[in-house]
Amino acid sequence: MSKLTGPLTQNAFIVRDLEAAITYWTEVIGAGPFFVFPPLEFSAGTLHGAPLIPRFKAAIAYSGDLNIELIEPEGPSIFQEFLDAGGTGVHHNCVMTEDFDTAVASYVARGGEVVQTQDVADGSRLAYVQMHGAVPVIIEVAYLKPAALGLFAALREAAANWDGKTRYLTF
Repeated sequence: MSKLTGPLTQNAFIVRDLEAAITYWTEVIGAGPFFVFPPLEFSAGTLHGAPLIPRFKAAIAYSGDLNIELIEPEGPSIFQEFLDAGGTGVHHNCVMTEDFDTAVASYVARGGEVVQTQDVADGSRLAYVQMHGAVPVIIEVAYLKPAALGLFAALREAAANWDGKTRYLTF
């Protein structure tokens, strides 16, 4: 198998209360600080193949090179479906790619099913691929434009220099 993506870089957690989750992660787990995204604007999206632009709150922090994303759903999405089924906690892992369409097609060819997509106004693209098999997992395939990659690098740097007290970052 050719290498179409980078390594797994993110664990994403679905939470019922973003504020409470940030408090837990910073005060109990010791990861932070978190950057709470402004309202996310997507230019297009799908849910199970039907057009839908998902709505959710999100915050990201790093622990070393591991990106920790907290997501609070605000309407129909695979995130809300997870909560509705009684789930909380780890929902998906993320990989980065420079060739979005080929990477997604590769996961589909290996038995995956695209369950949600999101196109960002800056040209970044995301697809969530449900992998079926012995250990089912959702893989987020992410193609990020340079500005988004720069934000993630700044967040990683902030975590490396974190004072252990600041819960939030703003840019």
